[in-house]
Amino acid sequence: MHIRGLKRASAGVAAMSAALLIGVMPGTASASSGPVSGADPSQCSAAGNVCVWEGAFTGRWALYEGVGTECVTAPFGVLATLNMTDRRVDFYQNADCTGTPAHSEPSLGLHSWKSRGAMYSFRLA
Repeated sequence: MHIRGLKRASAGVAAMSAALLIGVMPGTASASSGPVSGADPSQCSAAGNVCVWEGAFTGRWALYEGVGTECVTAPFGVLATLNMTDRRVDFYQNADCTGTPAHSEPSLGLHSWKSRGAMYSFRLA
C-alpha cells in the first residue's frame, strides 16, 4: 500500500471510530451560526467538520461545520476532538483564541488530552 492509500485508510478508520463513539451522544453546533439543534451525529465523520467533546469522548459534544480561521468559542470545556478538515485546528485555553495554542490537532486527527486541561476556543490554523 502506498502512502496516499495509507492516509486514506487511516482517515477512514478515524471517521468510523468517531461515528461509533458518538452514536449515543447528543448535541450539535455550527461554527458559522453558533449552536444548532437536530443534526445527525454521523455528520462528525463528514469531510470539513470538527467535533469536540466535554470529556475524553464522553459527555456533551458539539458538531461544527464550516470552521474557518475565525475564533470559535466552545459551549463547554473541550477535552477531545475529531478534526475532519484538511487543515490543522488550534485549541486555546481561553475563550478568544489569543496567545499560543495549547493544543494543535492535525488534519484527520482524533485525540483526547485530559492531562492538558480543557480548551475553550479553536480555529483553523
